[in-house]
Amino acid sequence: MVSIKRDKSKQNKGLEWDYQAPKINSGKETIDEMSLITGMYGNYQVIKTGQLAGILSVSGINLDLLSEAEQQDVFADYGAFLMSTLGAGVNDSLQFIELTVPVNMTAYINGLKHKYFELEQLDNPTESEKSKTQLVASYLDHFTTIQNNKNMTTKQHLVVVKVAIKDKKLSSLKVAVEQLDEKMAQVQRDLENALTDFDVVAKPLSSIEVQGVLKNLINYNG
Repeated sequence: MVSIKRDKSKQNKGLEWDYQAPKINSGKETIDEMSLITGMYGNYQVIKTGQLAGILSVSGINLDLLSEAEQQDVFADYGAFLMSTLGAGVNDSLQFIELTVPVNMTAYINGLKHKYFELEQLDNPTESEKSKTQLVASYLDHFTTIQNNKNMTTKQHLVVVKVAIKDKKLSSLKVAVEQLDEKMAQVQRDLENALTDFDVVAKPLSSIEVQGVLKNLINYNG
């Protein structure tokens, strides 16, 4: 009988993260080739270079409504958050993304539809109620057109949080998920506590929401 010995060094090497991002080739690559994301695992993204990433969506602050002193407070509090999270001695990094996205008016449009159906079902509507029905119908048509054509946009504030995945084993991926769960919760608490005076809210994005973000990064009109 011939015994076969496995080369453990080669076996382990096959599980290492050795991906190198290719040079841009005049846009001839496919989206999969250009993207650093190899796939989704739950609500997180597995990066080809060996990280697991999650995204927090952060509510904005309208600086135009604040006094000069209040604006200075915002920057001071935000600076304190950055120093505590990413300052000297902290071996970590976060990515901040300001993304232009279409305004999601689905909830508002659904409310108009509900109101319209209520008015339509009246047995003997008055002239005032008929006029109101026509007005609601015009609003419904107007805002549905805006949403479908993506003519109204807003800024989406995102924070990307990541942890390293030891190797390509499933067990290592599960450990990374636990670590990222804790890290996402910590960044969320730190950010909300730092800007608590301005009612800032941060929430982790689901896999469906992340896919929407990735689509908007490519072309939100597509």
